[in-house]
Amino acid sequence: MKILRFILRKFHLYIVLREAMREGLLNSWKRLRIQRKILKTKPITTAKDGEIEIRVLTWRKDYINLIWALKSFYSTSQVDYPLYIHDGGLFESHIRVLLYHFPQAHIIDKDEADQKVNLFFEQNNLPLSKAYRQSNIATVKLWDYFIMSKAQRIISIDSDIIFFQKPDLIISKDIKKNYYNEDLQFAYSMTVEDIEKNFSLKIPEKINSGLFNVAHDIFNAEQIEQWLKNEQLYQNKWVTEQTLHAMLSAHHRDGVHLLPKNYIVSTTPGLTDETVCKHYPGFFRPFFFQEGIPKFYKSPEFSSIST
Repeated sequence: MKILRFILRKFHLYIVLREAMREGLLNSWKRLRIQRKILKTKPITTAKDGEIEIRVLTWRKDYINLIWALKSFYSTSQVDYPLYIHDGGLFESHIRVLLYHFPQAHIIDKDEADQKVNLFFEQNNLPLSKAYRQSNIATVKLWDYFIMSKAQRIISIDSDIIFFQKPDLIISKDIKKNYYNEDLQFAYSMTVEDIEKNFSLKIPEKINSGLFNVAHDIFNAEQIEQWLKNEQLYQNKWVTEQTLHAMLSAHHRDGVHLLPKNYIVSTTPGLTDETVCKHYPGFFRPFFFQEGIPKFYKSPEFSSIST
């Protein structure tokens, strides 16, 4: 039986069916029914380059969700900031769909990114950074975004965020602060007290790196390498990236700041007239499809991109 499962896992259709069974077949059907409506909308024109960039990381399971996230962002914000899509596990068919909807987007090939970033690590003698990057795909948001960018500011948007109003605090060209969403729970690899004790940095208790607008020069590769010598940072390697983001911004001259409460991160339902956007974290994230998409689908912004 184990051998059969090992063989079947090599087939994409088997993986999709297993995921649908875990989600529940009815829930999966309902999700697909509304999820695919975005595929019938108009392409979005973005600039080829600029001082502010949008950078995103996605994979096969989330690429359609990403189209919802980005089209809700661009239609509510009315900006054309250049778009960079980092491949976290996409098929060629997924890339074709993404480029249809965002024809000017830059697709960052995973193998090409690995080569460039690893060369950067080797040239700058950063073995701990290289090792940690290989252990967690989310670290693309920590290293690749900055190493491969020449912009002054970077906006990061996760695939499971829907925008309902113009997000002024993250799109203004006059922003100086480093803004992050406030997380729904504590998710660092060290306590804030231990971070202050070990690194002399004061950070907010709960940042979420799913949505941020930060200065490019918060990135300090040598400083990250020094921090990674502290083994406590690996106590939960899945959130070390988020911890380091908070530390980098706290170390920066403009500090680390939380977006206001109407930029929401939550796994439970609930929207108000003041809600600018909502991040629906989790593997299945049912309210992304039951609440977020339906609200945006009924909006004038969605009508503006409908065919």
